[in-house]
Amino acid sequence: MRRRHPWLFSGAVARSQGDGADGIAEVFAASGERLGAGAYSPDSQIVARLWVFGTEPAPGPRLFEERFGAARDLRARVLPPQTTGYRGVHSEGDRCPGVVLDVYGGTGVLDLSTAGTERWESGLSEASTRAFGLERLVVRRTGAIRDRGGDARGSRSPSEDDLGRAAFTENGLKFFADLSSGQKSGFFLDQRDNRARARMFAPGRGVLNLFSYTGGFSVAALAGGAMRAVDVDSSASALALAAEHRRENGFPAGDSDFVRADVFQDLRARAAAGERWDLVICDPPAFAKRKSDVDAAARGYKDVNRLAMKLVAPGGLLLTCSCSGLVDATLFQQIVFAAELESGGAFSLVARQGAGADHPVSLDCPEGEYLKGLWLARS
Repeated sequence: MRRRHPWLFSGAVARSQGDGADGIAEVFAASGERLGAGAYSPDSQIVARLWVFGTEPAPGPRLFEERFGAARDLRARVLPPQTTGYRGVHSEGDRCPGVVLDVYGGTGVLDLSTAGTERWESGLSEASTRAFGLERLVVRRTGAIRDRGGDARGSRSPSEDDLGRAAFTENGLKFFADLSSGQKSGFFLDQRDNRARARMFAPGRGVLNLFSYTGGFSVAALAGGAMRAVDVDSSASALALAAEHRRENGFPAGDSDFVRADVFQDLRARAAAGERWDLVICDPPAFAKRKSDVDAAARGYKDVNRLAMKLVAPGGLLLTCSCSGLVDATLFQQIVFAAELESGGAFSLVARQGAGADHPVSLDCPEGEYLKGLWLARS
């Protein structure tokens, strides 16, 4: 707490008083010194996430306005031109623990990921709309489910089934966020910089996009001059939107460029057939949700990378990613290097690329850095 780390774990609490009905927890040392105040989550292992430290006033509408305004000003400085889809508020990285706001043009998706921030919905909604000039705001309340160890992906109410889409641009390319059934808030905004790099590497290349979701990497590669891009994903609806994204940007969308399959099975079949691709994108979902998952996740990452490496042509490139926060950058690199030994190929690390600058990481809370991306070149 004195080093401004915002997480207070339940095991560190000697006693508590009050019912926390306002969502606010004030934290005191045994000596009586006030250490700070923040969002209260009585059912979570992280019982409080601090927004202020020392004797600063407890969080409220004025602080929400200040923090969201500062987040908006940062985005104005760091976003690339012709980009209207971005992370507007990034939890601890913007000193707003438990709050994420994604902006798609005039639409915002506000995720309240702790029980305490759910209690502050009215004030946080007003601050979001005002700071970012939103015409529409979708609020997702995933805090109580997360606190109980549940999967927030299944937490949407029936009223969210017909939210439709929100149009936005990224580096001049046109996309839609699927607000009703999409992953995250409807699009993987954190991969913007990697998509830009894929666009730069793409001229004249054939691209295999694994775990493609709605095909953002493929659209970026085609915009950069790729000869062909093939999307592989298990979701029919995601692939349908991927085809729509291509057409919206003036690229053909033939049926053979979209493969609905279990990606692991598809990889094994392609490797057995001896396929080679100039540029392979491997961006799987998080394999580790809990600490107990890390060993199995490591095996999964090693397997998928070993297979993906077999598909990279000599002189080709592989982007491999992990969005599992529990698999840190050092461990992920060790896994990928071990996969190279089994793949039969020789690769060089040419770039590291995590989330974009609209996903800032607090130096006081380095756990906020979750996305790892390694660009590898095959000899």
